[in-house]
Amino acid sequence: MNAEPQRDEEAVAEMEAVEVSAQDSQFSAVSQEVPIELEHALIRTLAMLQQHNLASAEDCSQVAAKVRRSWEQGIGADPVIGLARLRAGGGDMLDASVEMISSKMAHSLPSVPTRIPFAARLIPPSALYEKNPEIQTLCKLMLVPIAYAEDLDVLGITSINPYFADAVSAYLTENLKKETGIQPIIHNIRLDYVGWAKMCQKHFRQDV
Repeated sequence: MNAEPQRDEEAVAEMEAVEVSAQDSQFSAVSQEVPIELEHALIRTLAMLQQHNLASAEDCSQVAAKVRRSWEQGIGADPVIGLARLRAGGGDMLDASVEMISSKMAHSLPSVPTRIPFAARLIPPSALYEKNPEIQTLCKLMLVPIAYAEDLDVLGITSINPYFADAVSAYLTENLKKETGIQPIIHNIRLDYVGWAKMCQKHFRQDV
């Protein structure tokens, strides 16, 4: 039962070692303007994609380059949709490709995110975003909308990428506890491609 998290840590450590050891590596750090949390989440996602035979090293190199270029321009990006487009293009197979990758990634986590398609219908927590611009920036760049926020005690984090949602959850837990003294209860929710795309447009005014 504990083998998977251990492999997770080993894979992440291996990817980080690659990043540090080669200045010109495809896994080099993003610019200082981009929060370091994004780079860590990207490295972890790429490691898991390769570990679970969802992508080759070449696939990850292409996807990572596109994601980092978007981030440096202040545009949201996610490696799962990038890989799905690399595999399926923009046709009818895109939804199925995203779902296959997202589902396998979700089941590689110790706690599998709940899949709730109708979460996209919820109203964006505008007050939370306005009062916490750093949270809004992180969520926008990682394309991880906050589905709901009940007085910051209970939050719902949504994504097609369970590892990005996990990273945002950790960030919110640490920062909100530091600011309010309360450790929030955070639910990670996995969306289908269509619901996620609608939510990103609604929250971040970005088509994905």
